[in-house]
Amino acid sequence: MPEKELTLVDRCILVTLMVKAAPLPQTYFTNVAGIGLKADHRRRLQSLGLIEVTEKPITLALTDRGWDRATEELGAEPPKGAGTAGGTLYVALDFLRRLIDHSGTRADDLFRMQINRDEVVAPPVTSSGAPAVDAVALIRQAYHELAAKPGDYVMLADLRGALTDLSRPEFDAALMTLNRERGVHLVPESNQKVLKPQERAAAVTIGNQDKHLVAISS
Repeated sequence: MPEKELTLVDRCILVTLMVKAAPLPQTYFTNVAGIGLKADHRRRLQSLGLIEVTEKPITLALTDRGWDRATEELGAEPPKGAGTAGGTLYVALDFLRRLIDHSGTRADDLFRMQINRDEVVAPPVTSSGAPAVDAVALIRQAYHELAAKPGDYVMLADLRGALTDLSRPEFDAALMTLNRERGVHLVPESNQKVLKPQERAAAVTIGNQDKHLVAISS
């Protein structure tokens, strides 16, 4: 199938990968973004050299060619049959194209940009006034020690094993905080049959769904 005949779902997959600027598991598309990503879409985009696919869990990432193709959707006309939601998406994409043109920023630089909060904040303290443990920082540090590279998925069971000094409530609360941050993805294992008992027990429940893996791209 020529690239110009990409379906709306194909295009939404590329745009989602571009905006998130990180490898994403297939479960993110189906469970979070609400995109009906099927094997045909995955194979088509892979055969066109637009994405790379890894297994366990199935994860998609844009190639350089994929970045270029996704960028073409900025300012493009919505494909036939896009519907109300699709039309609205392309209105937003057109705004992003005008923003990029006005600022002179490359699309990949814009989406990879990290917007940091004000770092001058008072450290958390316990009821006794002693400094509290920064569980978020500890999890970030442990993640980067376990992951081969930023954006790779790490089992929560492995993270919990590396941070045995954190209580479960502290660990889970920190995960909830991280889950709200850009570049952090908590996802379920796509193949539930391969989960070991300790991996099931280590899951954190968010939105009535057990999450078993985390990726931090920043």
